Amino acid sequence: MMLLDIEIHWEFISIIYFGTLCIYNYDYVRSLHIDYNDNTKRVKHIQKYLSFRLLVLIIYGSIFFSFLIYFSNFQSIIFGTVLLLIGLLYTDVFKRGTKKFVGFKNIYTSLCFSMLLLFVPVYYSYKINMLFLVFFVFILLQFIVDTSFCDLKDMYTDKKQDLKTLPLYFGKQKFLLFLHILNAVSFLMLSVAIATGVVPLFSLILLLFFLYRFYYINKAKESTGSDRNIQKLYAFVDGEYFFWPLVLSIGKYFMITLM
Repeated sequence: MMLLDIEIHWEFISIIYFGTLCIYNYDYVRSLHIDYNDNTKRVKHIQKYLSFRLLVLIIYGSIFFSFLIYFSNFQSIIFGTVLLLIGLLYTDVFKRGTKKFVGFKNIYTSLCFSMLLLFVPVYYSYKINMLFLVFFVFILLQFIVDTSFCDLKDMYTDKKQDLKTLPLYFGKQKFLLFLHILNAVSFLMLSVAIATGVVPLFSLILLLFFLYRFYYINKAKESTGSDRNIQKLYAFVDGEYFFWPLVLSIGKYFMITLM
């Protein structure tokens, strides 16, 4: 992990990958009854392959625990198992909180993904220092912005299920203003951390994503939920983090070149 100066190996990525697949596959299967009234044809089609999906879930889980137990230390096994359980329990236990607390789904999901960052020092036996904590909060705020933004496309379904999502609570325009504020706060925090030497200077290039978020939030103001352009934005929001390593590599290269 370039920003944290840790070399990430393939087995750690595999553990994260198969753990994530377990959670998504489990949630997908368990949520079929929720979608039944909205999309009966789709659900009936999927139910034909339910036994296959359950087999796939078992395979994902087996690979996850095999890698975790074989490659990890005791602390990593405990931490990784807890993370998996937190993800799995959302559908059956914690999802109820989405009907009671505003923004619960966004905060819960963002916290789960952000905790993957803390899994890195646990797995590699590194001390959790200020750099980890600052980046953890930064990632958490970024995930809240992204997951909340994606709720815009589900406002109709969420309203039918009486979910207290941020877009439904604020209304579209106030919600988008809230995202602008959250985006600005996260990058202000990053800028202060860079200025004080807590975070490496080359991470300043991540400010490009501040501009990107500013762009797509403004774009959403002009669009309706069915607008094709806004639908494309959701895909870019979901895939944004795949570009972080490349962007950070470019930033580090230019910093080394200039110095």
